[in-house]
Amino acid sequence: MRLLAAVVLLLGIMVSPAHATATIESLYKVAGPWTVATADVGTAYKLYYPADLGAGGFKHPIVTWGNGTNAVPSQYAGVLGRLASWGFAVVASTDKTTGTGAEMIDAARYLVDRNADPASVFHGKLDVTRVGAVGHSQGAGGSVNTATKSGGLITSVVPIALPAPGLVSAGDRFSVDLLTCPVLFLSGSNDWLISPHSAVQGYYNAVPGAAAKAMLKGAGHNTIQGTGGGFLGYLTAWLMYTLQGDPTARGAFAGPAPEIGANPSWENAAQKNLP
Repeated sequence: MRLLAAVVLLLGIMVSPAHATATIESLYKVAGPWTVATADVGTAYKLYYPADLGAGGFKHPIVTWGNGTNAVPSQYAGVLGRLASWGFAVVASTDKTTGTGAEMIDAARYLVDRNADPASVFHGKLDVTRVGAVGHSQGAGGSVNTATKSGGLITSVVPIALPAPGLVSAGDRFSVDLLTCPVLFLSGSNDWLISPHSAVQGYYNAVPGAAAKAMLKGAGHNTIQGTGGGFLGYLTAWLMYTLQGDPTARGAFAGPAPEIGANPSWENAAQKNLP
């Protein structure tokens, strides 16, 4: 019964009376109902995923993660484990340079292949039609490149602290105007040197389709590392909305009065063309 309730919650079908007055951010900033398991794939990938894969027939969306420059997945354990607790199968490249997107694309395809492998614990338990690309700093640029260079594999993208154009090396350049899936740009109000709001606004303006943006007050460039800080709630909600079709999570970004726009902990929130 516990597993069934967890699956129902993940599908956004039921919200308990105790949560009736809670904010959307507060619902998703805490750990989800799935127990988290981890595994290493040689030295190439770190996996975070629900221990009870496929419970109740649930198909887990995939999230491929991109590290910031010279960073490794263990520095983002709070974020990666939290997403797994909400039912996502997360694969994080251990590469310290993920700006081209190549490493993130390979990582996503690794899990897609495991879904088709009868010998894998992931066999038949992943939703390979719902794959998100999320990354920090250089990996944020990598997440955009993953979305635009993977032939339609990626269906949602979240660049966190995406560097301003002048700070992106030639080999890592990306084109947000080529995005065809929903994108959420997140950064911090104190990240004025690398990912200031002026740059985030420019990226948001250049996206032709579905997009949202917001700046976390008081957050610096590396606030996403460690526990994930104040980014956890809305990052999780976005992926629940775009990859799991959760109607409660959708209210944080879309509809007549998106919650994130009225949240005093955030500023410069905007959204356009969201489904």
